[in-house]
Amino acid sequence: MKTLTVEDYQNAGDEFWPKYWYIAKELGEGATPEDILKVMETIGGIALKKKLEDKLSGPFGFNKKKEEEFETL
Repeated sequence: MKTLTVEDYQNAGDEFWPKYWYIAKELGEGATPEDILKVMETIGGIALKKKLEDKLSGPFGFNKKKEEEFETL
């Protein structure tokens, strides 16, 4: 297995840090890194569940229509 490069860390950081600082700001100055990471994990689970529900609640089977079909009607 290859080791991670600095570029790999930068790419991961580009995704991680905005989320971290958002939660830190919401929790306030007294929040510890452990608090922030716990809340990130919880909110991440909720966000993923919501995203999956939104995806599954749409049209399915024969009810699916492409956007082009709506435009031509």
